[in-house]
Amino acid sequence: MNRKHRGIWGRNSPPLPFIKLLSDRKGSAYYELIIKTLAVITLMATVMSFLSIFTAYLNLNHMCRRVVRVVELEGQVSDNAYDVFYRLKEQTDLSPEMTIEDVQYCDGSKKIQLRDTFTVTMTDSYAFTLFKPSFTPPVQINIPMKVSITGMSEKYWKLSE
Repeated sequence: MNRKHRGIWGRNSPPLPFIKLLSDRKGSAYYELIIKTLAVITLMATVMSFLSIFTAYLNLNHMCRRVVRVVELEGQVSDNAYDVFYRLKEQTDLSPEMTIEDVQYCDGSKKIQLRDTFTVTMTDSYAFTLFKPSFTPPVQINIPMKVSITGMSEKYWKLSE
């Protein structure tokens, strides 16, 4: 192998163009390095800001799964399901709207018979801030989010005849 291209660290030495760039004493090389560094930092900040959208969607999905599980275990849409919804709403700082669809209640009450299915749908919108100028309100994009999860009742209700 050609030992001429290895640095003082052997295999772990940085690539030659990078070493030449750092050791070059011309002024343009410094400006190029600064511009490239700023571009990389800006790109990383943009990617990090997009992660907040996915976090909000995962929180909405978690809220919906928890409410579905409570309704499955109790076999009815009770105050306990709404308590879980409001508690998670406070913890996640989201403000979704919840609807329960595709459900057949038995005996005109809010009870769901064993193995009957239902769907919990939560909708919310996330305000993604593009930039915040100091002299005007921030420029935002509202991104709608919708999560629908279907569950099945796990409780048998004895019907009165």
